Amino acid sequence: MTKRRPYEPRIVGGKVVIMPADLQRLHQRLLNSAVIEVISDEMREVVETEWPELSHKLPPKPGGLHRAS
Repeated sequence: MTKRRPYEPRIVGGKVVIMPADLQRLHQRLLNSAVIEVISDEMREVVETEWPELSHKLPPKPGGLHRAS
């Protein structure tokens, strides 16, 4: 199994191409933000695939179950 390069161009949603510079900006924003308020399903998938350790910063998925803390 080959490892993806960190900022390799990606096709998202079957039509949108995300360029390496955009991925790098997204990664930096995730690293520098405590929480991300709004994110598309497509970008959520990118984060969960590329940087699963940062997915806790994403808002809950729409329609997901929320557990009281």
